[in-house]
Amino acid sequence: MTYPVKVVHNVRVPMADGTTLAADLYMPDVPGGNGERWPAIIEYTPYHKVNNSAYGPRATRYPYFASQGYVFVNADIRGTGDSEGHSDSPTSTDEVRDGVELIRWCAKQPWCSGAVGMIGLSYTGGVCYDAARQAPEELKAVVVCQMCSDWYDGMAAPGGSPRPFAWENYAPLMAGYNYAPPSRTLVGEKWHDIWQQRLDRSTPWSLAYLDNLRDGAFWEARLLRGDAHKVRAATFLIGGWCDWYPDDFLKVYAQLRCPKRVLIGPWTHNYPENAWPLPRLSDRFECLRWFDKYLKGIDTDPARPLEKEAPVSLFVRGFTPPAPLRREDAGAFRHEAAWPITSARDVTLALGPGGTLRQGSGEEEGYDGFTYRPDVGIAAGRYVIGQFTPGWGMSDDQRFDEGLSLVYSSPVLEEPVEVVGVPRVVLHYEATSGKTFISAKLCDVAPDGTSVLVSKGVLNLGSREYRQSGRVSSPRHVGAVELALLATAYRFAPGHRIRLMIAGSDVLNAWPTPEPYEARIHRGARRPSALTLPVVASRTADAAVRSVSGVTLQAPVFQPSEFPAPPVSEVVAPEYAVTRDLIRGRLVCTYTTNSGVGVNRSTYTVDLHRPAVASVESGFEYPMDRLGHSGKVVAKCVTSSDEQSFRHDVSVEVILDGAVYWSRRWSTTAARGGM
Repeated sequence: MTYPVKVVHNVRVPMADGTTLAADLYMPDVPGGNGERWPAIIEYTPYHKVNNSAYGPRATRYPYFASQGYVFVNADIRGTGDSEGHSDSPTSTDEVRDGVELIRWCAKQPWCSGAVGMIGLSYTGGVCYDAARQAPEELKAVVVCQMCSDWYDGMAAPGGSPRPFAWENYAPLMAGYNYAPPSRTLVGEKWHDIWQQRLDRSTPWSLAYLDNLRDGAFWEARLLRGDAHKVRAATFLIGGWCDWYPDDFLKVYAQLRCPKRVLIGPWTHNYPENAWPLPRLSDRFECLRWFDKYLKGIDTDPARPLEKEAPVSLFVRGFTPPAPLRREDAGAFRHEAAWPITSARDVTLALGPGGTLRQGSGEEEGYDGFTYRPDVGIAAGRYVIGQFTPGWGMSDDQRFDEGLSLVYSSPVLEEPVEVVGVPRVVLHYEATSGKTFISAKLCDVAPDGTSVLVSKGVLNLGSREYRQSGRVSSPRHVGAVELALLATAYRFAPGHRIRLMIAGSDVLNAWPTPEPYEARIHRGARRPSALTLPVVASRTADAAVRSVSGVTLQAPVFQPSEFPAPPVSEVVAPEYAVTRDLIRGRLVCTYTTNSGVGVNRSTYTVDLHRPAVASVESGFEYPMDRLGHSGKVVAKCVTSSDEQSFRHDVSVEVILDGAVYWSRRWSTTAARGGM
């Protein structure tokens, strides 16, 4: 049964300290209602609920769930949107406490059955982790889409190197969002007082990134951070291979002890119903099934009970020519009863002379060397997060980087090789500096030579050593370095080759290390550098699987998305260029793109002769017209490094009716340590 929907705007939700959060309620509208009670579903956002229409089909999800017998509660986080208060960092202590209070407030409302769920994408998925970690009794189910469980390793500094994206995009974007006013239309006379609270007391989130450049207690208190065993709410994880987080989702899934499900498709940073690349599917229906089961105790489709379906669904990709925005990936879904897949067998390929990659012990002793070049990695793309909406900036042909990397290739494959799991690399490594970085990329090489990125792993060795001992040794002696690549599901076709590419940088995704150096990878029986792949037997997408207890599980049958993808030629493209100044020795990456409701611009510069010197100059303009104001918030950030330190400067300017209404500047610095 479906219901008509009514919307109640600007409901004020009181917190324990007197601050009120603003929420819009999407409710079943039952004429002559008889005191019906519905489960609540919360989306708890820093991106301003008033902006929902800017995100395409996402805004239609709220009335969809309401029409199915839920009250959808779309609430602004403290210090953002139409809520009161201020904010000084992502997932702050106040924000997490508010989230739990919001859950309990919903459960006590006369329209609520007492059962509460949460759903979110990206940051709004992370707040589901924050709440689930606290395990409030009222929280029965969560759906987390495209988000990491560990803010430091997943977003701020994967592998121990700061991620440029944080400074290019997220630093100015959130400064713009967090100093924008509430909606005068929705909030009424109090709008100015609420705005003044954040102007007086909020702090740009990006300062917290640099003030906590190294891992520690600040990051441990955020998201799930290894506490998956504490989660009691039934948890549904939805990710995409073209996003940053499918590897993290699969790690979390393996650790959860509650009812759980994971779905990984080929997608970028969006819900599967309108993500790229295709195929799309109706994830909102799959979410409805999840909430019906764990908030209402019913099966949406009695012929398809969740407990009789395989809980792990992975899209196994195949070779697809690289493009800045791929419309569709070759491949098909594979369904499993568990993760990791118990039937996977390790196949080890030894690095050999002449750039070979073969099964065996690699008897011949030797080494291969490379010179650190901080500009390697321009073909890796923005791996990928859809930094350029709706997913522009995907990886290119990897041959662009091969000439400055070590490359090892298998013989031409005679049979298909299906890899599902976590590839691993062991490298017997030495370098003339202790402040080094390893990028390892697994690639699929077609008969015409095209090289497609399949997975990768990165590790800042200086940062890791500094974290462990508080110092960095130099030079680095030969030692075995173990590196886990990102989990993948990929089928290498006959006639193709498997390739491993090793370099000292991944410039678009990891801040350059500071010192020039030479490095060697040793190989042979005594120092067996190798790539290990988890290989599984191929099978059809609709094959039934057996659970650990021997119960036969059916393959899910996904409904197609209601939102067809347009031709790529009709999708608005960003301005995006990577150039080398051959005289001055600089790499410069510039872009201009729509992001959220505004425009994000960035210039990222790396000195190729002095790699310690790098900088990002970025900005974001948040338009305020939709809020009932004439003007904009202009945020600008400059992040830079030298041999000793990082520096971050932020300025925010509010322009009303063509004049500067308010402005402020902040600065902070941090020692590089091993970075």
